[in-house]
Amino acid sequence: MMDVDYLDMRTGELCRGELKDYSKAALARLDKAYGYKSFRPGQLEAVNSILNRHDLIAVMPTGSGKSVCYQLPALRDGSFTVVVSPLRALMRDQVQALQARGVPAALIDSGVSPKQRQSIYDMAHGGGLRILYVAPERLWTDDFLFFAQSTRIDLMAVDEAHCVLQWGNDFRSSYLHIGEFIAGLPSRPVVAAFTATATRSQVPEIAEKLGLDQPVRIGTGFDRPNIRFDALKLKPSARKRFILDWVDGHEGSGIIYCNTIKDCDSWAERLAKHGVDAAAFYAPLTDKDKARIQDGFLAGSPRVICATTAFGMGVDKPDVRWVVNNGPCESLEAFYQEAGRAGRDGQPARSVVLWTDSDFINWRYRLQDHAGGALDDPELRERAERAELGRLDAMQQYCETDECLRRVLLDYFGEDQDREHCDNCGNCTYVADCDVNPQELRRRSRSTRRRGETKTDTGGKTGRKSGTEPEEEQQPYESQPEDEAIVSFVAGRQKLIGRGFGDRKTILSLQGGTGEDIDDQGLDQVDGYGELVGMDERTIKDRIETLAAAGLLKRGIYHTLLDGKETES
Repeated sequence: MMDVDYLDMRTGELCRGELKDYSKAALARLDKAYGYKSFRPGQLEAVNSILNRHDLIAVMPTGSGKSVCYQLPALRDGSFTVVVSPLRALMRDQVQALQARGVPAALIDSGVSPKQRQSIYDMAHGGGLRILYVAPERLWTDDFLFFAQSTRIDLMAVDEAHCVLQWGNDFRSSYLHIGEFIAGLPSRPVVAAFTATATRSQVPEIAEKLGLDQPVRIGTGFDRPNIRFDALKLKPSARKRFILDWVDGHEGSGIIYCNTIKDCDSWAERLAKHGVDAAAFYAPLTDKDKARIQDGFLAGSPRVICATTAFGMGVDKPDVRWVVNNGPCESLEAFYQEAGRAGRDGQPARSVVLWTDSDFINWRYRLQDHAGGALDDPELRERAERAELGRLDAMQQYCETDECLRRVLLDYFGEDQDREHCDNCGNCTYVADCDVNPQELRRRSRSTRRRGETKTDTGGKTGRKSGTEPEEEQQPYESQPEDEAIVSFVAGRQKLIGRGFGDRKTILSLQGGTGEDIDDQGLDQVDGYGELVGMDERTIKDRIETLAAAGLLKRGIYHTLLDGKETES
């Protein structure tokens, strides 16, 4: 028997249970069909649940192999599976891959003629079709309803299941009716729901709206340890130089996500002028152009795609080496999906988001204008607006924090973390390609002006995090009463533990805060600890910056705060 966690739909709680173990048969089928000797995390549990004819909901990160979970059971003789997905590129790629393996699979979308649809239906009726891919809107068309009422469907796999959430980031009203469609079938199939972005609290709601019956709950974790995360505060003019340098300095395929079609075209043209094999991709392109660009990207040309969110979802290219977001996303869910395009082969990959304060101001205006637009109920629209603005706040926190970026991301999705630092993000470890300092930007600006080109903006990043804009003439240092406590604490702490800390932990200690790190390392015994109780964080932060500018404090290579007279051991 195999131990499982299932979701009790009456209480919303997880409970323990057992299912018959089909591991041996599943592994044999996996080897025969795919040539793999073992499953990835979560795959075997999902396959086993389906073979036991038990509903399931699986939260698995991008690139974890969700498709194997429903494709493998679909290979059984005499079975028929319907896969519901909003991602045409994914459906097209998976059908082609299955057909290449000799698996009878088909896709019905707007490009399939009535005659072709009927041929597909006839193949399924005759037992010659194993997997049929459709968009959720297709379920309620007259011909598909007639087909479904006269055909036994063994498995309904619902991909991107979070789209059912009415105040979710990717809400699609057609997903609300999937549960009703399933309930109306003459014989209820096993229903398997998959998503990469649902938080722990959202899972019961997704299961309820899809009509799942006590589903097995599978969660493999959101962490993508092979991806390094960086967030850089750069004004748009500074971003141009950064992105050009980035593409020039990083080999392999990459994606630059832009928030407008105009930016996609501009960046593709700009990169092409610099000798980069690049193309723009966005929703209004014709299906023919989309297919051409997607197929070319899979084959390695173009090397770089400049895209809106229309690109990447479901494009099965495992060796994308980097993703740059030219501006923040509207939510961490959207960001996680886009960043997750990188490194699906498990090899080292990069995610960089470039942002500035005006980006978030613009996002707030857009969300307030359009949030909940697909909903008729005013209360639901208001709830949708609050939810979307809350998700934007989380994205802004990710960009602004000086804590571990991976930890912030995983905390948001409700995943417990054992470590405070991941050693693979911009707030934990330093890398030179994400260190854009004001002096370098000024040097580039002077060089650009000598060439007669557009002046490069001097706004940028001090060290690795956002920092403040540089002043051409530094103001003279004027001491304040709190300065002695700050300098004493930083110096004493460095002598005690031999290294610097980030601003946040320094400020917390000066305010008399407590925590495992502070207590365990004896920071509460250092001179200056607790001497600024009652002083607000912003004021202390400003004094730290002033002291650093005056040379009484300095920054370590990891942007840690150090005594101005010492070096980090």
